[in-house]
Amino acid sequence: MKKIAGFLSAAVAVLSLNGCGGSDSYDHTYYLQTYDDILGEYVGVEGVYYECDSYVGDTGDHGEFRMRDGDTCTFWDLDDTVSSEYNILYLGANSSGTVGLADVEYSCDSGISGETDYDGAFDFDPTYENPYYPGDVCDFYFFE
Repeated sequence: MKKIAGFLSAAVAVLSLNGCGGSDSYDHTYYLQTYDDILGEYVGVEGVYYECDSYVGDTGDHGEFRMRDGDTCTFWDLDDTVSSEYNILYLGANSSGTVGLADVEYSCDSGISGETDYDGAFDFDPTYENPYYPGDVCDFYFFE
């Protein structure tokens, strides 16, 4: 009986240390957005190429992109976005733009850097001429 109790205790300890085989990192869908003054709402920025540590692709119809906690994500050619007139884009947690991703650190090739503000807004330079790519490129650091 003591052997069984000892075995069960060891098994519980291993499972709790391993988290039942799960991962502490989670996948997310977030949104690259701009604000449309005419419509009076946030709209997704479609077709922007991005590379995260876990996912690579183009933003979807609503500006959606996939990433995992702890990823660094790079967005390319931001000067081609609909926000180039305003120089501001947003990282949103939902497609309607009502929940922004605040305090995400970022840095752009143009030299602009900082953290997204309370509504997920960040600045970039749409006129920046990158020697290697057509426009400004920004890295975002999604720390766990």
